[in-house]
Amino acid sequence: MKIAVATDDGCNIAADFERAAYYAVLTLEEGMIAERELRQKEPAGWYRVAGHVEHHGPRGAAPEAVHRHDMLADPIRDCEAVIVANIDPQTRAHLESIDIWPIVTDPGPIDAAVQAFLAGTLVGR
Repeated sequence: MKIAVATDDGCNIAADFERAAYYAVLTLEEGMIAERELRQKEPAGWYRVAGHVEHHGPRGAAPEAVHRHDMLADPIRDCEAVIVANIDPQTRAHLESIDIWPIVTDPGPIDAAVQAFLAGTLVGR
C-alpha cells in the first residue's frame, strides 16, 4: 500500500495541504515503511493562479478548478490515502472522488503519524 503525506521538508506534515511543496510517498509493507520517495507537487504555486478562488464557489461554477485539482492529485494517483494537517472541503471531495482518502491530523513528524496510521490509531478528523 502507498500513502502520501503533504510536506515541505520531507520530515514533517505541512501545516497546509494546498501550499505544501512536496508529497512524501511511502510504501507500506508488513506494518513497516518499505520505501520512501519525495515527489514535487505540480504545478508549483497552483493555488496562486488566477481563478483558483472560483473553486470555492458553487459546485460546477468553475470547470477549470477540476483541472487544477487533477494536477494537484496527479503525483499521488498511485496512493490510497494522503495525510494532511489542513484541507479545504472541495479539495477533500475531489481526492475522495478519485479514491484517495484524506486523513486530517495535526502537523508533526511524518514517521510518528505513519506509525499511528499503521497501528490504527490515526483515523483523521
